[in-house]
Amino acid sequence: MIELGKEKRQIIRHMCGEADGVLPRGAAEGRMGRVWVPELGNPSFCLIQLGNFAYLFGICPKGETAMELKKQLLLQCSHGFITPSDVRWAEWLEETFAGEFRVLSRYAMKKDKNRFSETVLRGFLKLSSPGLRIKKMDKRLYHLALKEEWSREFCSNFDSAEDFLENGLGYVILDGNALVSGCSAYGISDGMIQVKVATRKEYWRRGLALACSASFILSCLEQGINPSWDADNIPSAGLAEKLGYIFEKEYQVYEL
Repeated sequence: MIELGKEKRQIIRHMCGEADGVLPRGAAEGRMGRVWVPELGNPSFCLIQLGNFAYLFGICPKGETAMELKKQLLLQCSHGFITPSDVRWAEWLEETFAGEFRVLSRYAMKKDKNRFSETVLRGFLKLSSPGLRIKKMDKRLYHLALKEEWSREFCSNFDSAEDFLENGLGYVILDGNALVSGCSAYGISDGMIQVKVATRKEYWRRGLALACSASFILSCLEQGINPSWDADNIPSAGLAEKLGYIFEKEYQVYEL
């Protein structure tokens, strides 16, 4: 398998042309993530990996090439979520990794600009404690988020603080100087951002994720950016609906 640098990814864009997800689109555009192909001339398929997610596009391989792809998936994506682009890839994964995978459900949420209410969103910005405050992420908060496991995915898919500040976006809640909740860009593509939301466990059920997310969405709307929400569980989908998203579909991913 050959890894493509960001400047060479035009050769896979025809395969990913119908992808509606921020992460595969962003990787194909050369904005972030990693991409592998079996050959450079006219690759028949590609593997995209960005954060905890992997995507398979193109024609399913056979023989030695299939074994090379299997090895690459085990090496790079063994603890991530692998999303097949169609039924054939789902069948290939199940045959190739028989007895070595589990299937998980995720929930795609649809943005409808007519459902987002700025008045409602601004109402969510009120915090329960006077010691808490919402801040837009800056260089200091970027590095602070990377220090702890629960918050590192707010910005870990960007190459640097400069990359995040130029191309990403994030809002966090601080309790004093401590980072306790946030909503940030997990990935980016042209005109779109995939949302990542998390709260420190001791601060759950206090409306902090709701406040951060409302700040984030308001900023996206002001800039003409589509904030894409892909939920990994029912509570996350419920939070999205409270903010104004519409449930689109449940779909399956594979974990090795």
